[in-house]
Amino acid sequence: MKVSERRIAEWWEAPGIDGREAFDEEILYLNSQLEELSLPRWAILVRDRMPRWGFEPCAHRFLEGLEQVLHMIGSGRAGPRFGGCGDLPLAVQRGLDELGASLLRWAEDGKAAPPLAGLPRAPTTEQAEAARAVGEVIRELGNGPAALDALLERWAEEARSPLTQSLVADETAPLGLLARHPCAYTLRWNVAQLVRSIGSGEAPQVLICLPSLRAAPELDPDRIPTLRTVAEALARWLEGSPACSPLERRVHGLIGPRDPIRTWLVASLYKTLKLWLVHLDGALGERHEYLSLL
Repeated sequence: MKVSERRIAEWWEAPGIDGREAFDEEILYLNSQLEELSLPRWAILVRDRMPRWGFEPCAHRFLEGLEQVLHMIGSGRAGPRFGGCGDLPLAVQRGLDELGASLLRWAEDGKAAPPLAGLPRAPTTEQAEAARAVGEVIRELGNGPAALDALLERWAEEARSPLTQSLVADETAPLGLLARHPCAYTLRWNVAQLVRSIGSGEAPQVLICLPSLRAAPELDPDRIPTLRTVAEALARWLEGSPACSPLERRVHGLIGPRDPIRTWLVASLYKTLKLWLVHLDGALGERHEYLSLL
């Protein structure tokens, strides 16, 4: 087996669903097509950008990144993709910078900007310390894991109040989770929970990964339905059926005309999305029918 063929086959060993280790029949079928296809380099690179660990439906810009993958298939050219681990849009970063600065000012002199209107005019010593910790961490989110780890370690050592200690105790504490998953679509919601906790004195709940997807019907109602519609559009393209909605027509337009390479790529993309959707069915207590690739 050529190096490129081995790379294609081994990619499925960790597609991102439940630490998956065994291949199913559909994956074996997709891998078997390597014997018939001579995949160009761009196709291998595009398949590498499809959803699995590091590019998951809970990511802030997952749907944007998915649209980019569709465009790559249609254009026959690989390129950068949004929605990976640590992907933090500039507009979100700007909002975090402003909120972090407001928290630090409030901790210093009690002057709260409008986003902090729910906090008391004069913070207690405990509230001020927690506000400094949250403010510093959310301002540091765009500077990478090394800087965040150092900041969290310092706060874990220096925190004196029970509230701050509960926020920074370890990687599973609220600020630790926020720092490790700034790409979560729930980032703004999580930050709002942290700010509220400063006023209430209670450690907040931070939603990331699967818990955030369970909350998607309430917090981001369009996220999972859009993912399902894209998967259905891919299934119709593979079957040679016409699109049934404007969004499906857009998906078909991005993919472009059928040929053996694009058919393999679309089938591979459909398989990655189906793995996630079956996973979500279990998490949400739902049941849907999906196209068999066999």
